[in-house]
Amino acid sequence: MAEKRVKNPIYLEAQARLRDFITEAGLGPGDRLPPEATLAERLGVSRLSLREATRSLQTLGVIEARHGNGLFVSAFSFRPLIEQLPYGLAATGTGLEEILTAREAMEVGLMPAVARLNPQVELAECARLADEMTALESRGKPITEVDKRFHLLLYRALGNPLVDNLIEVFWELFTRLGDSIPVPPEGGRGAVHLRIIRALQSGDAGESIGAMQQHFDDIRGRAALLRAPAEDAG
Repeated sequence: MAEKRVKNPIYLEAQARLRDFITEAGLGPGDRLPPEATLAERLGVSRLSLREATRSLQTLGVIEARHGNGLFVSAFSFRPLIEQLPYGLAATGTGLEEILTAREAMEVGLMPAVARLNPQVELAECARLADEMTALESRGKPITEVDKRFHLLLYRALGNPLVDNLIEVFWELFTRLGDSIPVPPEGGRGAVHLRIIRALQSGDAGESIGAMQQHFDDIRGRAALLRAPAEDAG
């Protein structure tokens, strides 16, 4: 008996045609799409199906609606991915480890590129942020926001929007999953960040790799404390 081929819902077909249209028309971020009636005719779909397709593509961040002006192609962003993540992921022991591993591989791997570039202005500001972390730690204050600014700024001089997006995604995911990681009572996280910067300022790629690795070893060690009670109970 011949296997029946299941067709996609009409709005998914309209969505695929709209994606193809954007690519074939050479449209980029900020470019306006044709009016709804014109676009539906070009794509060979009903206006209702087109509306469903455009709504779903807005959710995915492919296009955006500007009130009173129509639909426009969006700039690429991982933001929709972050917002669509299930909060239940935080309950899984592997979620935190997987995000940490991915973030570690990327940030450690980028150290040689930053060391070669040696962006003095950005590194000087990162050093200041590391000192600010130390000051906050001494007062028992959280350093999360300063820490995030440090990591986002550290790679900014590479001029790579994809790297910038990934760093922000990894940071937000890890923070969402790991906001209960124990904080070392003796502090020291600002000093760890400062060692990374001093190594980069000296242009020593190997030392910067080691310093960044130490940073993630510290995070992984503290994250392991979250699993210890459950493992002991087992």
